[in-house]
Amino acid sequence: MSLATLDPTTAQQRYGLLCRALQATPGADDPQPVLDTVSRLDDLIHRELLELARLGSPDDFADIYLGFSRELARFREFCADPRLAEKTVVAFGGPFSAGKSSLINVLIGKHALIVEVDPTTALPAYVLAGEEDAIHALNLHRLRVPITDDEFASLTHDEVHRYGSQVARAFSAAFVTRRDFPWASLAIIDTPGYTGRATAGDRSDADLAAAQLAGAHAIVWVTSIKQGNLSEEDLAFLARLDPSIPRLIVASHADQLTDSDRSAVIELMRDTLAARNLPVLGVFAVSARPRQAELLAPLRAQLDAWNRTPRQQRFAHRFKALFIRYQRGLEREASAARWQLHRINRIAILADGELANDATELKTVIDERLAALKTVESRLHDLRGRFFGELKRAGDTVGIPLPEPHEVELLEPGRSNLLEQLVALREQEGREEPDMGRVLTSLRKKCEATHRLLLTRRFSGEHFSSLAALRCSGDVARRPALLRRPARPMSLALKLLQKCEATHRLLLTRRFSGEHFSSLAALRCSGDVARRPALLRRPARPMSLALKLLQH
Repeated sequence: MSLATLDPTTAQQRYGLLCRALQATPGADDPQPVLDTVSRLDDLIHRELLELARLGSPDDFADIYLGFSRELARFREFCADPRLAEKTVVAFGGPFSAGKSSLINVLIGKHALIVEVDPTTALPAYVLAGEEDAIHALNLHRLRVPITDDEFASLTHDEVHRYGSQVARAFSAAFVTRRDFPWASLAIIDTPGYTGRATAGDRSDADLAAAQLAGAHAIVWVTSIKQGNLSEEDLAFLARLDPSIPRLIVASHADQLTDSDRSAVIELMRDTLAARNLPVLGVFAVSARPRQAELLAPLRAQLDAWNRTPRQQRFAHRFKALFIRYQRGLEREASAARWQLHRINRIAILADGELANDATELKTVIDERLAALKTVESRLHDLRGRFFGELKRAGDTVGIPLPEPHEVELLEPGRSNLLEQLVALREQEGREEPDMGRVLTSLRKKCEATHRLLLTRRFSGEHFSSLAALRCSGDVARRPALLRRPARPMSLALKLLQKCEATHRLLLTRRFSGEHFSSLAALRCSGDVARRPALLRRPARPMSLALKLLQH
């Protein structure tokens, strides 16, 4: 179908929507300073960073650049609706036709999102509380365009088939505000379902969904319980996401199974996630049917908990991580070049003639490469400073504090609470909670602690007097105690070697008599040494006799 085959009224509506989608003039509601700052951020990344990459960039620069592009796109969405700056963003993700939009509609108590069955959409939609029921779409010029509910509903997956138009491609995101949205501090985002199919610009809907999920504060992963378990595609997608982002797994369409089958599928999903080392907050069965409304209680409770806990916007942290990744790549290349230069210098020392000339030329090339990398590092540092200056300016305008974080702030140590682990272990073993008043009573008693000196790392006067002997000249009486040796006088042990005929005394003291030296001289004589093995670790035979045998 094409616009020409539509009735005049519908064709006029589609044409009017297309004109508004392509408008490039900011409206009264669009903050011009923010738009200018975001444009400068785009210029720094899409022009200056690309120019810098031509001079020197790490091998994974394509991934770094894609990360910058995705994060800037999300930042533009937050700047387009400043209310998002104060929200905890919960992203609903999952495969196509898993029931994400239907689930969100049931949770907010109103049909706010499109529920379709064709997997070609790539338009994420934010749902949040507002003073009025309204829908705005963000066009390709980063401007908010107000649209009606019917126009939003027309941006379906089969728009080309139904209307002969592709207006949805002129928008990058939608903002749906509802006065009766139940969570004041939350913003729910309905991400596109993934199929692996490429969309405009050769980017798959899986990549678009991953970009939205990676920037969220929490994730609700929706999958159909009818498939019996999480698919390999689900598991692979979840493995791509940052494990530090809390996530919840919900199995939709639970009304289509019996209670026993439903419990078996949920248990199988939990076992599969544990086997793949994919941590989740929980796995629950849900249904969008009103008669199964009680199944939504665990999900509502988790959303209530996230609503009570405000989260910091981490745009600056993710941008800083990308800059650090670029810098580390340059440092690796510089290190490799210095190692090559070291090897060339070693070759140049031993080379002569044409080989020496070749080594000199290679050395010159490597020196030039090192100088270029140093220039790139300097320009990257300058670019990073200007980028975070513009980012902070934009953040201050929309109410998001975005100072440049220190590298230490990028470290996210794993959560470890020893007390919680001990309590869980006690409950697992079936033990009762101890009476802390009785347990701690012994600590308040006045008594001689058995290991008091060890606990306080202090020693009695006897220890100090023993240690003082080390500073005195003469015989050290307590030396055996200090050296942790048996209580035998060391002088007596040494005198035994002098007063008796020790079998190996000469070997222990590494001394030889004159007879031994004359005997050893035979080893320097020519001739067949028949009994030489006798010298090597044989039983205690007189050394002089053994050496005389070598002379015969």
